[in-house]
Amino acid sequence: MMDELGSLESRLAYLEARIEIGDLVAAYGRAVDDRDWQSLGGLYCKEATFDAVEGPSTGRDRIVEYYEKRTSMFGVTYHYPHSVEVIEVDGDSGTGVVCAHAELAIGGRAFWVALRYFDSYKREDDRWRFAERRVEQLYAMELSDLPDGMDSSLRKRWPGTEPAPADWGPGSG
Repeated sequence: MMDELGSLESRLAYLEARIEIGDLVAAYGRAVDDRDWQSLGGLYCKEATFDAVEGPSTGRDRIVEYYEKRTSMFGVTYHYPHSVEVIEVDGDSGTGVVCAHAELAIGGRAFWVALRYFDSYKREDDRWRFAERRVEQLYAMELSDLPDGMDSSLRKRWPGTEPAPADWGPGSG
């Protein structure tokens, strides 16, 4: 009987962790889109690392500074996760991959990004947070470029930069 209870407890803990990690991922998009920097900072561990377009930022304050700077060039944004694949949960740590899209207004133009977040999670102060978050892009371009641009090898087309290969997918660098 004790083995069954232990098994049930560990299975329940795993399911609770998956739900809480899913909530963490959903809260991320809302905090970025609402420019709620205090909430966003609280989603990351104190010494977390976020690695995106401009390279890695480490520590909550630096991560929030990155978002403040990066989003200042955007109008409205809408980040939405499609799936959260929790790869592993082991006690107070875990890993996962989030497939997502972001819609951005840049200079009055609609801009779309298809991304994958490669995450490490950690339970810190009794809640799940991002310990590491790395972003890779399948494409990043104006909405009007998508019909032809998605089949190009140069699918990262940020304003003011030269087109570059995607981070993953067919034709990536």
